[in-house]
Amino acid sequence: MKTKIVLVGSGSQFTESFLQEIFKYKDFKGCTLSLVDRKPERLKQEMKLAGALNNAVDWGISIEGTGDRREALEGANIVYIFAAVNQAEAWPKEYEFAKKYGYTTLEGYTNGPASISTSIRHVPLVLDICKDMEEICPDAWMILCNNPIPKIQAAVERHSKIRCVGYCNGHELIEMALEQLLEKTESIEKEDLAAGLVEREFMVPKGNVILTLAGVNHFQWIINLRDTITGEDLYPLLKKQIEIPDKIPNDYAFSAEMTRLFGLFPSPGDIHIMDITWFADKKDQESYNVHPFNPGDWFGMRQAGDWEKISNEYLEPAAAKKFIGERRTGWMYLQIARFLMKGDKEYFPALNLKNNGAISNLSDDVVVEVPALIGGDQIEPVNVGPLPDAIAAMCEFWGRLTNIIADGAAEGSKEKLLQAMLMDPFTRDMNTAEKLLDEMIEYNKKYDTRFS
Repeated sequence: MKTKIVLVGSGSQFTESFLQEIFKYKDFKGCTLSLVDRKPERLKQEMKLAGALNNAVDWGISIEGTGDRREALEGANIVYIFAAVNQAEAWPKEYEFAKKYGYTTLEGYTNGPASISTSIRHVPLVLDICKDMEEICPDAWMILCNNPIPKIQAAVERHSKIRCVGYCNGHELIEMALEQLLEKTESIEKEDLAAGLVEREFMVPKGNVILTLAGVNHFQWIINLRDTITGEDLYPLLKKQIEIPDKIPNDYAFSAEMTRLFGLFPSPGDIHIMDITWFADKKDQESYNVHPFNPGDWFGMRQAGDWEKISNEYLEPAAAKKFIGERRTGWMYLQIARFLMKGDKEYFPALNLKNNGAISNLSDDVVVEVPALIGGDQIEPVNVGPLPDAIAAMCEFWGRLTNIIADGAAEGSKEKLLQAMLMDPFTRDMNTAEKLLDEMIEYNKKYDTRFS
């Protein structure tokens, strides 16, 4: 029986690169791809692009489109979650809330009040999808590609029976940065060397270094770093290079300082790491040139007109084939499905999943981000051993806090979310924390939440 893959939230920017990749690999020939988008005009354009690519390479994929996810889930084997709840309005609003009450939010998903607000919206959505899957396709895999990944992942693990992993491309961002830092740049284009964190989203590493990452999402640590060809341990060179300011890539100066303090290099970049380290204040942000992310810089939030422009570019077979043949963007999410469809297990560099001993000195029930083995419809974490005590302590704290937030968003429990707010090291005042939480809950009531 051919595999059926469902994309829930196919109006996402991620769908473009997903479609570019699915027509590269013969493994997907003859499968079924179901796009789920609640906006009919946008879905029409997504279908047009998928159809043009399919016809250009004669892949024989059966392409479906619907606004009803339950219809799409019939017979599904793999379900990708790209959906975001009104991100164009809500993401900037979360920065506004934080600023109003004296919090500094840099990236807006990883921790702090912004991550609680976005969890209030997204955890119920995904759990509702899980409920549908339990009824319609209980053996299917769910692959999360929407933030806040660890909070959603924890909620699925704790409130659903669905098999689930989360994917973030941070492992590629750090690999590219380290190729630059270590001057392993023989095949890297000059313009790529000056890229910032957002620009790196569209790029891929050259494979000049091999690294192993372990930790929690947006707060991983490189526990092994070697030259791809020689196998040489590159950590001694890395620690020399970070003492030369001009060698440090854009958006990694604070990460270099963290390496001096804790002995390992963190991932994926300064804005994520500083958003989770409470001992870095506003002066440090200025010193290391780390500033709040501007949601308007993100390449998502596409509407029907945006998709029409994209689909019209590839209506001719020659243009479609050229698009498919171009280098992929820096996202490996489709490889998860590809490996699941194979019999033999394949190594995958980083997935979010329940720890279960993968990091030996973290609790089994926290969501970690570690390498995994994928194949034969199974995914299992790679056991990487212990993290250094100080790093493990930070990861354990954020992992446990994530579980509390996940439960609060899943259960509609203000009590648990307030506990999470008060435990957050960025909180300095109990009354302010409760007022902020009340305002975030009230704002999100217009969406389908457990507080609505």
